[in-house]
Amino acid sequence: MVIPMLSEDYYLASEKVSTSGPQHLKRSDPNLRRPLLTCVIGAKGADGSVIIADTRVLRNEYEANNESKINLLWDRAVLAGAGATAILDKLAEKVNTLPAPSNPTFAQIEETIEDIAAKLRERYTPRLGTWDSRFDVIFMGLRDFDKGDPNLRLVTHLGVSEEVKDFAIIGHGSQYAMSIFKLLYSNMLTANELGVLGYFTIASIVAMGLDQSVGVGQLGPEAVVLLTDGAPTWLNPLTDQFKACKDSLNTLRYRLKLVKSVWGSIPQAWENFPRDLY
Repeated sequence: MVIPMLSEDYYLASEKVSTSGPQHLKRSDPNLRRPLLTCVIGAKGADGSVIIADTRVLRNEYEANNESKINLLWDRAVLAGAGATAILDKLAEKVNTLPAPSNPTFAQIEETIEDIAAKLRERYTPRLGTWDSRFDVIFMGLRDFDKGDPNLRLVTHLGVSEEVKDFAIIGHGSQYAMSIFKLLYSNMLTANELGVLGYFTIASIVAMGLDQSVGVGQLGPEAVVLLTDGAPTWLNPLTDQFKACKDSLNTLRYRLKLVKSVWGSIPQAWENFPRDLY
């Protein structure tokens, strides 16, 4: 199956490109095709929310490393982004170095993140250009900071946010992740179950080599769960809840299950596979 790349018109429609000043971009400019690197998934479930992220980071334009993209804020909220690594580092640092809020609401913290994002865009767009300074962020926290139901918001580099009602996927890998995640997603899944689904989705992109901007270390993607009245908790991919997921990525079983889902029975071309995989 060939998954089409997002067209240039898609990017042009998502933001009005300035036609004045030294950094204006024309339709033929290659910067218009520069993607938001990485793959981050934020999803709401029956008992809470979860953020899952790959770990490939590009520094100095060519140096690829595996680093965590998930930032804990005051040990109560979670921030993960896609885009220019240096700017995302600055965003997380500026938010996290603010004094720990006293009795804030989720909306107040969200507005603070919006304001910082807008200031970073204003500062770095003239230096880097419209597309090199782009980023998207998924923010997760409790409604009353230390209690209440978890909320998810998508914040863009424009300093504007919107609620994530089911799930949001950001980064260049989103076009591939959407196919798998949307097919299996339900808001009746628990946050832990969504963590496994997100892990499988991103790990599948890496295993199939669909997007070189998405990568993981030995433990695979990272996932943080936030339950009602709880604190952010990292999911451990070495636990039993990930076993079936990881087995399917490392064996032929997943491929055989897909084959059966299409034809109902094993076609002739696959009849010689070991029967215990069926």
